[in-house]
Amino acid sequence: MAVVLLARYIWGNVTYVIDDNVLRISTPLKSLAINIDSIKKIRRGKFWVESRRNYSAAYIKLRIIYDRSNYVYVSPEDEESFVNTLQAINPNIEYSSERGLKS
Repeated sequence: MAVVLLARYIWGNVTYVIDDNVLRISTPLKSLAINIDSIKKIRRGKFWVESRRNYSAAYIKLRIIYDRSNYVYVSPEDEESFVNTLQAINPNIEYSSERGLKS
């Protein structure tokens, strides 16, 4: 039971901060900084997720593809605002969503 509570605490406390041209993603155990100009695509969907790339607490996630072939999964509270903010900084970011996907 303690492991489940710890896992919920760790993944339930994900923060996403956009500072200048950098997206900072943090949990109590790890963090990641992504240059927003390096983001190529954002895709909304249901993904099989590797734990070391997962900064998401939800089943439906955003997959951010950046640099040449790096990617990370996130689940911000307000996905639309999150994507719009990133696209305002880097208008070249492509966004797509799986068909028929509901929140």
